[in-house]
Amino acid sequence: MRVILASSSPRRREILSKICTDFEVVPSGVEERVLGDPVTTARRLSLLKALDVWRRNRDALVIGADTLVFLDDRILGKPKDEEEAYQMIRALSGRWHRVVTAVSFVARGLRRTVHDVARVKFREISDEEIRFYISTGEPLDKAGAYGVQGYGATLVERIEGNFFTVMGLPIVKVYEVLKELSILGSQR
Repeated sequence: MRVILASSSPRRREILSKICTDFEVVPSGVEERVLGDPVTTARRLSLLKALDVWRRNRDALVIGADTLVFLDDRILGKPKDEEEAYQMIRALSGRWHRVVTAVSFVARGLRRTVHDVARVKFREISDEEIRFYISTGEPLDKAGAYGVQGYGATLVERIEGNFFTVMGLPIVKVYEVLKELSILGSQR
């Protein structure tokens, strides 16, 4: 069975390639918007993304994912500009927050969604450090205005939970579903 990752994220592509040797990338056109609390929103968006791509590829297993950062139950999406990125990082500085990544699997007769939540603590970050980080451009296309796999790793003091959940695809949960669906064995 064809496997399609419904995401343009290079991070998700990299993570999935660790366990799945043959897949296509077809980004979804779903608009990301808040659809409830953070976990519900991530789960719904991952399913909507998978369904969007599956409707054009009904012979495939489509994997959709969504990652949200939330602080005190407030969702911190992708910043719209540098000032919003600054405000997000300033709010996260020295504090714990949560990252949820939901993953949906859609194929003929299959609709399954899993999710994972990790806790992340930022170290205290100076205004100068925040401005420098923003100047790299890295925060502007990432939920919560940081990427743990890039220079943003310098902001993170501690992670409780799966690193790959914070990066954008909880590899263990994805592996378990693909193994259950006998997708992994068919690719070896």
